[in-house]
Amino acid sequence: GRRLDSEMLTLVKDMAPQLVEDMGSKAVFATQGMSGVQGTFADNAGDGSQVKNIMPFGQSSEFGKGEDINAGGDDEERDEVFGLVGDVYVTVGGDGEVSQIAKAAEARGAKVVPLMRTGGASDGEFGFPKAALSKPSYATEDQWSRLANKDAPVEDSAEAAVDVVLGASDETPAEASQRLRSAWGGNDTKVVCIVGEPVTRRRLGGRRLDSEILTMVKDMAPQLVKDMGSKAVFVTQGMSGVQETFADNCGDGSHVKNLMPFGQSSGLGKGDDINVGRDTKERDEVFDLVGDFYATVGGDGVVVEASSPEESLPWWFLVLLAILILILCLFCLKLMFPTPPPAPVPPAPVLVPAPKHRRVKGPVQPKVGSSSPPADAGCRDPHLTVSFQDAESNRF
Repeated sequence: GRRLDSEMLTLVKDMAPQLVEDMGSKAVFATQGMSGVQGTFADNAGDGSQVKNIMPFGQSSEFGKGEDINAGGDDEERDEVFGLVGDVYVTVGGDGEVSQIAKAAEARGAKVVPLMRTGGASDGEFGFPKAALSKPSYATEDQWSRLANKDAPVEDSAEAAVDVVLGASDETPAEASQRLRSAWGGNDTKVVCIVGEPVTRRRLGGRRLDSEILTMVKDMAPQLVKDMGSKAVFVTQGMSGVQETFADNCGDGSHVKNLMPFGQSSGLGKGDDINVGRDTKERDEVFDLVGDFYATVGGDGVVVEASSPEESLPWWFLVLLAILILILCLFCLKLMFPTPPPAPVPPAPVLVPAPKHRRVKGPVQPKVGSSSPPADAGCRDPHLTVSFQDAESNRF
């Protein structure tokens, strides 16, 4: 490889503190615990609290800063982990080992920022991936040229490197899809996205994911690979069911790319896992943009236009279902909270009207033939019947 000279180390010294300051506390900077470029970076990366040195078990980096983290039984296994753990890889000089790590990172969708002016692998030697040497969408022409121009001031190249890394960290779904298309061969490669529901997902009224669907996918996958040739790439979202069945039957799986959010893996038996997006939502946005063709199989509302009209529920059925659910809820509430019986009403008292009586005015005399004795004119006995007759000679 190229001799490690003072200009290269000066570039790293200028770049390290700017990266730590601009990327903030949410960034982690990983090294392989090697002296030279990585040791210089760790020494100038602030207090070193964000530096992680990945070392094989039983070994330490002996860096003055950073935390040693053990992974892998030897250097080869450690390098495999190092090639899988990063979101952005900054390469400085290097040889075949740097090229291998850059290939592994680029193949799974990580961003590679080569400081091309430092020569060696970073300038295209030792089988460095050619796609990583092309300007990505998140870098400007001026920034990319300053990474390659050996006559530019070192501080300008360091500033450009920081800007490109920051741009790579804030990559939009559209930029990610363009980067993937470029890595897969550009316009010469046809990208076919396989859209289908996982085994655990079911849609009310939709068709059940049965053996007939999976058999159809099994028959389709090898035929597509054969007919479309090496210029085709088949993309999944790393889901079980339709997508897993397709990957398992897609030849040796070298044409299959499983898009997964950063930090996640598909667990599928075949295909390369490509990390894009911070979560499934951002991953799905990239998936929607990256393909030339979309083959839909079954699916639910997440799979746009995947269901035929015959499989959709009519509106009147949904209204009837809602009414039945409402009636059932009311019935359950009535059982849980029954209406108490009404309190007994006491019987109304029976009122007997009193007989009407005449008030006697002036002296009266009993009628002839009356057997009732005379009584006081003011008597009000209801059981006494008296008739009176005026008589001057007979006063009571």
